[in-house]
Amino acid sequence: MTSEDAFSAKSVTMESTTGKHGNAVAEKAESFHTSKTSILIRSYRSNPYFDEVCDYWIELWRKQVGIKNPDFTGITPFVAHPGYRPLIMPKHERITAQRLYDSCRERFKCWKYTSNSLDKVVMMNTRDPRKGSYVAWFRDRVEADEELRNLSAIELEKMKVPGITLLEREVMEYDHFNRTNGHLDIDNMTICSGTRYLCGDLPRARWDGTKFFIHWFFTDRANTILRSRQLFAF
Repeated sequence: MTSEDAFSAKSVTMESTTGKHGNAVAEKAESFHTSKTSILIRSYRSNPYFDEVCDYWIELWRKQVGIKNPDFTGITPFVAHPGYRPLIMPKHERITAQRLYDSCRERFKCWKYTSNSLDKVVMMNTRDPRKGSYVAWFRDRVEADEELRNLSAIELEKMKVPGITLLEREVMEYDHFNRTNGHLDIDNMTICSGTRYLCGDLPRARWDGTKFFIHWFFTDRANTILRSRQLFAF
């Protein structure tokens, strides 16, 4: 994928990210203590990649993050896209920025710029799993997108480049550590252009060498080390 692709027709809105319901995969209900959990039907070996990814994310959300009844309604089968990694975001009212911050803090050291709950300072997300499940594809990289360097959140919005939310960046950090025992954004920072704080600014996140670091940044400022991560749909 070239840098020009970052601003091509593959840049899509949240609605296209969730997939077409016409080919929606069937679901089944499974008891989990006293609750029922909506989980994905496997492809019965016709799509081993999808089956493996489903197993991984069900395990992550249910047993590691502690979401006992994640709802995967509407998630459709997909194939691998080299260079990209999917985040499967189930619908659940407890999947929030503060909940994922707390989950990250259980695994490694974290810091945020405010003593308040992130759920109280985040006012807007372009995608929200409390409203419905979806799959978010991002470049599978340690560092934020080189293609988006020196572009402010306002410029990205004008160019219709959909960016990562704070919650998705937290999930990405948790997922990367879970798989590799490593961290993201060692040399640069991700600006979460899909999120806004109450004050109108946006989050920025990185691994600063000792901890996962969540701060704020201006929507109209740009810097070579501050880059968003572009959302893709396939």
